[in-house]
Parts: sequence; structure tokens; C-alpha cells
Amino acid sequence: MDVISELVADALRQARLVRKCLDAKTIPLLDPRHRRFASDISRRIANREIVTEAFLGALESLIVLLDGEVDAGTSVAWRGHEHDPDCGNEIRVRTDRATAFQAVQDEMVELATKVAAALDAAEARTIANALFER
Repeated sequence: MDVISELVADALRQARLVRKCLDAKTIPLLDPRHRRFASDISRRIANREIVTEAFLGALESLIVLLDGEVDAGTSVAWRGHEHDPDCGNEIRVRTDRATAFQAVQDEMVELATKVAAALDAAEARTIANALFER
């Protein structure tokens, strides 16, 4: 298998995981106005329509949306040391909803990275082939 095929295969494997997360956890938790957008991404994954600039753009938009949801469900709390109340540190506390979104968001970032790598490798091959044809 050549390099581009391997990159596409990696993206497809990651897409399968993202689709499972979207369908099982994310879409039901989203506000109704955002469910259609996330469902469209899941449908594209199911149809293997992932190695396109349009899909990458949609995926990045959903990542940004989820980032806002994670931020909205995250607060900061002070956790003091047991024997010295003046010492401690701040910790992030997330709602269950924000935690679920964070998990799928991490997987989506990985998918976006893999799709971008496959697109860039294909473009590099096109450019290289054009150089050899001159």
C-alpha cells in the first residue's frame, strides 16, 4: 500500500470511531438546532465522503462548536491541601455533558489531522507529477 492509501486508511479507521461517538453520545446531547449538522457529518462518514476539503471544513466547524460547549460546562474550583488551607491549586470541573463532548472532540481533532494529512499527501503527489511531466 502506498503512503496516500495508508493515510486514507488511517482516516477511515478514525472516522469509524468518531461516527460511533457522534451517534451514541454526542448527537443526543446536542441542542436540537445543532443535531442536524452533526448528523450530516455522521452520514458523510458512513458514506465514506471524508477525504474532501468540504468535510474537513465541516468537521472543524463542529470541533469549534463542541469547544464552546465544553467551555460552557467547565468551571474552576479551588482545591486546598488537607493540612494547609492556604495552599492548593485550581482544578477544572466539568459537567457530564462537557466531559462527553470533550472526549469526542479529542477524537474529532485526531480525525481532522488525519484527513488533512491525506489531502496534503494527495496534493503533493499531484504537484510532483506535474513537475515530472514538464
